[in-house]
Amino acid sequence: MDKQLNQLENGLAILKNKEAKIYFLTQDTDGTAIASVAQIYQYVKYLKDAGYNAYILYEKKEVKGVSAWLGEEYSSLPHVNIEEGQLKVGPQDFVVVPEVFGHVLEQITNMPCTKLVLCQAYDWMLDTLNPGFGWANYGVTKCITTTESQKAYIKSIFPSVETVVIPPSIPEYFVSCEGPKKPIIAIHTRDHRDTQKIIKTFYLQNPQFKWVAFKDLRGMSRKDFATNLAESCISVWVDRTSGFGTFPIESMLCETPVVGVLPIKRPDWLTNENAIWVMDESKVVEVLTNLVKNWLEDTIPEVLYEKMKDTTKLFSMDTENKNVVSYFENLINQKITEFENSITKLAPVGEKI
Repeated sequence: MDKQLNQLENGLAILKNKEAKIYFLTQDTDGTAIASVAQIYQYVKYLKDAGYNAYILYEKKEVKGVSAWLGEEYSSLPHVNIEEGQLKVGPQDFVVVPEVFGHVLEQITNMPCTKLVLCQAYDWMLDTLNPGFGWANYGVTKCITTTESQKAYIKSIFPSVETVVIPPSIPEYFVSCEGPKKPIIAIHTRDHRDTQKIIKTFYLQNPQFKWVAFKDLRGMSRKDFATNLAESCISVWVDRTSGFGTFPIESMLCETPVVGVLPIKRPDWLTNENAIWVMDESKVVEVLTNLVKNWLEDTIPEVLYEKMKDTTKLFSMDTENKNVVSYFENLINQKITEFENSITKLAPVGEKI
């Protein structure tokens, strides 16, 4: 009992001193820019800036990291990896696992820490789980997600997991370009085949617009991505299973009107007025053609730009920062209370805290 009491007292001191470890498991993107990974790095930066002991956690020792597309500010955040046995936790620590890492949840089931899932893409959350097994089977009690529609879906499958919504932010360098926009259509699809199909169909149906260029923004650094998006006159988005959808928000911040296919689960920010939405993917080129004509004739309704601005006000970095830090502060305070209650029960009479 003395050993258990000492462990609790040491853990309590660690929690109160902001020394509890908060690990965020992260996929190696092989140098490719991925918004979901950028969000994890942003979480770690918020927590480090607030004085917490947060880490990026990789499975493997050798990774390409994010220096090529997020820069030194993020690549210099503290990193550890599982392969070399660097994941060492106690009851006071936290491990945050993205929904795609169900196999890792199985590996860390018996670790004496608080386990959370960060669910950014609901469509992937069952892929790596065994049939009949849910997050609770692996000791997960809490989840962070990015939209109310994802939260409702998660609760319908894992009702015992306490789920909160923290909408992501968009970096401040996503802004409109200073000069006139170029006759370029930025396109972003989940399946590269959709990109090619849209481009080829557009040119076949509109030979008069052969001078209008398409630009697939895959593989760029985040800042180059923002610059190219800002220069584009229109953007196209096709991602039916998107959990949140950063690309349309990024486009709106750049004052680039969006033609988009409605995702299966509508994110909270999506309205009928802030973009040109279609339900049928086969209608994308028809709608895009009309919007190109409107842009050339300077007849895009001003109300569209107003609704775009209204939408983007919801996703500031300051708001996300406060939400993330507040959430983990509350988790740590709850853990402090648990430790204090356990110590009170174990401490001899006269030594109660």
